[in-house]
Amino acid sequence: MAAVADEARHVLAGMGPVGTDPDAHRHRAETHVRAVRGERERAGNTEAAAQARLEANTVDAEEVATLAEQLDEARDLLASRERRLRVYELALSALDSAEQATMKKAARFLEGRMGRDIAAITDGRYSRVEVDESELSFRVFSTEKDDWVAAGDLSQGTIDQIYLAARLGLVRQVTQDRRPPLVFDDPFVTFDDDRARRAVGLLRSLASDHQVIYLTCSDRYDSVADAVIALPAPAGRR
Repeated sequence: MAAVADEARHVLAGMGPVGTDPDAHRHRAETHVRAVRGERERAGNTEAAAQARLEANTVDAEEVATLAEQLDEARDLLASRERRLRVYELALSALDSAEQATMKKAARFLEGRMGRDIAAITDGRYSRVEVDESELSFRVFSTEKDDWVAAGDLSQGTIDQIYLAARLGLVRQVTQDRRPPLVFDDPFVTFDDDRARRAVGLLRSLASDHQVIYLTCSDRYDSVADAVIALPAPAGRR
């Protein structure tokens, strides 16, 4: 799930400055909101205290004038803090709306693209996917149970296959018409030979649009690779 969350952040990066780091933006906005609320409350207390002192003083004209000035300053400060608070609240609301829209867009995109990849990897055992737009969690439809099954209830190998399809889907959404190289660090270690073969076949289908670099300590993929580069072990090690 951490990997999925990380990929979701890449989706948000495509939304511009607001989407680059929504959690940090929200955290800063919430911090500012709390600070401004405190300042507004203190300004209100100062205003109330000045007003009380002004009303209680009926003799010293000079002190009354000073308190009146302090009251005006407190009111100006209060108005300023209230304006700032409204700005931060609007910014926080905009961040929430942008994040929700991005998550919803990503969820619908993945539902439309993941099914084909999952069917290819699982040899048709699973082909329909539902994505929870609030947290990007997954369910697949099991024909054996005739019901939806949460990804977390499946075997570790199947979970890894679903997340592989999700990552590929997110790459397609973020890159759109761009074709960056894709680097994989041995993602098929939990796959049996048949599923690993199908998964590599899926990666080969990407090679028409992307350069695919696969890092592995196994030789079971050598036969399907366009080129194999063996890196020597560090000196003194085998």
